[in-house]
Amino acid sequence: MSVTKADGAQLARGIGPRPIASNRFAVQLEALFVQHERQIGNYLLQMVRDRELAEDLLQDVFHQALRDSAGLANARSPSAWLFGIARNKALAALRRRRRFWRAHQRLVRRGSDQSANDQELIAVYELLERSLAPDDRALVLLRYLHGFSAVELAGMTGRTPAAIRQRLARARTSLLVSEQPDLEGP
Repeated sequence: MSVTKADGAQLARGIGPRPIASNRFAVQLEALFVQHERQIGNYLLQMVRDRELAEDLLQDVFHQALRDSAGLANARSPSAWLFGIARNKALAALRRRRRFWRAHQRLVRRGSDQSANDQELIAVYELLERSLAPDDRALVLLRYLHGFSAVELAGMTGRTPAAIRQRLARARTSLLVSEQPDLEGP
């Protein structure tokens, strides 16, 4: 079955907001997938330069189209709408890769400087593990070791930046309290 650009636009307009389980919707989305898969896949590959990642992102694009049937139905150009999703997915993947690379480089630099401080580092990690819940420990490590801002952490966790700052403040307080010497004794 060969689908033209005009057919794709007509199919997208015919989709409309429906339950995901709709057979008609699934058939129409599949037709759009067949029409645009190669173009969007090539675009993603050009953006991220990694075939496996591009394939994953392609699946994410059409998964988002499946979830947002109203957006697809209201799009003037289904092709442009799908490419917009692909662009956003590719840029997000590139940002994640760049953050990972920077964090990796910081750890490598610290690794060469840390040989004398290994015992202190182990003590800090033990304190974090002993004093903080895993979620708070992750926030502390991402903020203070990897340098992510409260806004970036909010994006990662789905919380507001104010909530992240509050959790970090409570985590710092927990760490300070856990390191206070017990003055009362037995």
